[in-house]
Amino acid sequence: MKLSTKGRYSVRAMVSLGILSEVHTGPISLKQISEVEGISVSYLEQLFVHLRRSGLVKSVRGPGGGYLFARDPKDIFVDEIMAVVKESINPVNCKDCEHYDAKACASGTLRNACCVTRPMWDELDEKIGTFLKTISLADLLKGLEN
Repeated sequence: MKLSTKGRYSVRAMVSLGILSEVHTGPISLKQISEVEGISVSYLEQLFVHLRRSGLVKSVRGPGGGYLFARDPKDIFVDEIMAVVKESINPVNCKDCEHYDAKACASGTLRNACCVTRPMWDELDEKIGTFLKTISLADLLKGLEN
């Protein structure tokens, strides 16, 4: 299972915002995050539009502007970061399927048709979601201290 760059980069960018906020006072620029993470500023701009609109970060305009957390990192969880950038963690393509077609699945005529294994994938998706709801940004930042 692979997570898209949108999901990974948004979490990495938020962790970098936290790290940089501990070192610098005031707003953190996307250029600073870009230098730490090796993610282009233009890609970060796309991600931070969603993060700002969702209320996870707030922007400060003008010289010395940038981004600050809108909420305490202990109240921001990984599942929420990924959800606001519209990142899905579906482990398989058939999770997007709206109906189960046993005949098509068994015959192999529809490669991505929903199949009898779908309940297993649904449960895995639920467990991953539950796990990500337990990890806060503060937890990730603390992990860097250890």
